[in-house]
Amino acid sequence: MLMVRPVLSLVVAVWFLQLAGGILSVVTPVGLAELGLASDGIGLLAALHAAGFMAGAYYAPRLIGEFGNIRVFAAAAALTAVGAISQGLWTSEIGWAMIRFVQGATFAAMFAAAEAWLGRVTPKEHRGSVLGIYNVAAKGALLIGPLIVLSMSPLDPRNFLWCGLFLSVALVPVCLTRKQEPKRVSSERLPFRRLLKISPAACVGVFIAGLVNSGTLALLPIFAGELANGSNTLTVAAIAYSVANIGGLLSQWPAGLISDRLDRRTVVAAMALVAGISACVLWLLSSDLPLEFVYLLIFVWGAGSLSFYGVCVAHGVDRVDDDDMTSMMSMMLMVWALGSVLGPLIAGIVMQSALGASGLFAFASACLGVLMFMMMFRRIEQAPVPDQDQTDWQPAMPAGLPGGELDPRTE
Repeated sequence: MLMVRPVLSLVVAVWFLQLAGGILSVVTPVGLAELGLASDGIGLLAALHAAGFMAGAYYAPRLIGEFGNIRVFAAAAALTAVGAISQGLWTSEIGWAMIRFVQGATFAAMFAAAEAWLGRVTPKEHRGSVLGIYNVAAKGALLIGPLIVLSMSPLDPRNFLWCGLFLSVALVPVCLTRKQEPKRVSSERLPFRRLLKISPAACVGVFIAGLVNSGTLALLPIFAGELANGSNTLTVAAIAYSVANIGGLLSQWPAGLISDRLDRRTVVAAMALVAGISACVLWLLSSDLPLEFVYLLIFVWGAGSLSFYGVCVAHGVDRVDDDDMTSMMSMMLMVWALGSVLGPLIAGIVMQSALGASGLFAFASACLGVLMFMMMFRRIEQAPVPDQDQTDWQPAMPAGLPGGELDPRTE
């Protein structure tokens, strides 16, 4: 823990930030359903949130360069808190749509400010360990957050007051830190065509990660709410969301370590197969299964689907020069964000079709099937990276920009 002590204030701040993010990820879609909005409309709002995140990730480096990490984080946290409290006071679909877009941008700005800061002040030899602790803490808070509001109704203003409280607390360790802010570092973006040429498998993998994971998680509370049959809707939705993230959290390290010993594309294909099978069962049988078994299948889906992003990033890292490392990781985040915009839109339309709420996992199963076949095709078409050229896996999750600066491989 000694290597974390210099950046502990930032890790704590992001932990509180993700507590609020976990609550909003559940109460927003369930609350919209309570207001009578159909799943395609809920998917549209989730897509707006992802679009805001994409815009925030794009402009955050410029803002950090002009105003500094502390000011950007503080301003973004304040705006996010105002938006969260406003959701409790203003229960309007149009109002929530505007708020969620702004929150997407401000969440991206907070992640960018924190991760760029962490990456600059952490010694290279400790970055892998710090990155692992940071990601585990962030994911842990993301799955704990929904459990805080288990006993409340979807539109209870206290849900959003909790978010405002946690976001306000997140300001304290950042604003009172004694650490000096890092200097601005400029980095050119890697053209998309070059990224696609360097590693098409990694590019497709992170796109599908955004498409299927963002789309499924955004509407998972609605799917779970249908299973609840109107009773304890928020409780069932919160448990389902948390169970999926627990699966992703527990499988991240084993999947990464196995990918250091096997072709990473084979590992991604296996994870897609496991997640795809569980999604297919949920699609076909969820209405006939006990709720506990549905939770188990969601856990398995999360273990397979919510962890392959980091393996895809590592595969791209294996095939890029050191000079292009940071710009490549930033561009891959933008590709993921594009998938995150499209995923909720498509998933919401599918759930409005004859497939019903379970169509969410028909969509997930189809996306994961495409990913599996794509990875195996690339595995056959192009030989794996030699062992001596393959970098050690480091945990990664799509968060802010430039998050790649925290990864020791970007040096």
